[in-house]
Amino acid sequence: MPRYHFNEFVLSPRRRQLLRAGNEQPLIPRYFDLLVFLVEHRHEAVHRRDIFDRVWSDVTVSDSALSQAIRTIRRVLDDDPREPRYIGTVSRHGYRFVFTDVREEEEDDGAPAVVPIGGASAIATSHTAPVAAPLIEEPVSPFRRASRAAAAGWSGASAGGALAGVIAGTLGGVLLATVPGSAASFAVVPALATIGACCGALGGAGVGAGLSAAETAATSRRTAALVLGGAIGGGIVGTAAQWLARWSLAALVGVHLEIGGSFEGVIIGAAAGLGYGVATAHGAGARRTVTLMAVCCGLAALMLTGAGWPLVGGTIHAIATGADGSQAALTPLGRLIGETDFGPLSSAIIGTGEGVLFGLGLGLGLTRRR
Repeated sequence: MPRYHFNEFVLSPRRRQLLRAGNEQPLIPRYFDLLVFLVEHRHEAVHRRDIFDRVWSDVTVSDSALSQAIRTIRRVLDDDPREPRYIGTVSRHGYRFVFTDVREEEEDDGAPAVVPIGGASAIATSHTAPVAAPLIEEPVSPFRRASRAAAAGWSGASAGGALAGVIAGTLGGVLLATVPGSAASFAVVPALATIGACCGALGGAGVGAGLSAAETAATSRRTAALVLGGAIGGGIVGTAAQWLARWSLAALVGVHLEIGGSFEGVIIGAAAGLGYGVATAHGAGARRTVTLMAVCCGLAALMLTGAGWPLVGGTIHAIATGADGSQAALTPLGRLIGETDFGPLSSAIIGTGEGVLFGLGLGLGLTRRR
């Protein structure tokens, strides 16, 4: 049985190993079988049906399982779906291993080999050395897999959300400080940027964790699971932020406001899950995934602000008008648009911009994570 060399990788079907510069790269058994199948049939475009017959012959799974497997293999190979070096997508057909310089060589019969035995693995040699006990893969519960995925996914999403918040806060502060008739100084810029970073980071962490956990735990109806996971993650973070903001304002400055957060978090998180699920289910690249997430989050924000549920900008305006001497009231922005105050149109424009930027940052964090 041959092993395959491509770039810095060595793929050994006999040993059940994928090495990169001598270091083993972990792949679950079905994903390893899929990579071997693609490399063996690298001179042709492999149809999805043939992949299911070869890799998932004993179970019935949806297309999302194959899409998830391809995404995982691409991450291990450090492959970019937009400019693939190893695995290319053949539209309406399947996939093809596109790396051209693949070398084959026979395995050394005297070297240890991993031989599949009933779903497990055993180490054997051609010498008379004792055979090692079978290596049985420890089963991992769906809850544990989801927990690990959430922990791995929240950091990139949190960073992307924080970046989006910084950009939104900075742009809003600069605009507020420079608009004619505004009493705000440039001191509001770092304040709004910091608030935006904190809100974006928390929102991104919650939604990103929910999406990552749902993506791992879902065995069917993947898009619906992502919508639910995003909604749960966003709702948890939104509820925590709502309670903290109300308590802080009442305890520190004596201002009692009906600040939202929980419902808004549910809607924005669900929209992010919908955009991510639809894009990845159809094998979209990172750019299209980010764009669709931004569109979905922007539309959700527009719906919320249109129904009277303010997001971060509207909440800052409500707090500023309820506190004496604040420079963060957004009334000058409303006048710039043509309203006498920060009215429905102003709230819709600012809120939609927040949603779009949050979707962009969240999408970048999710698609760029390792």
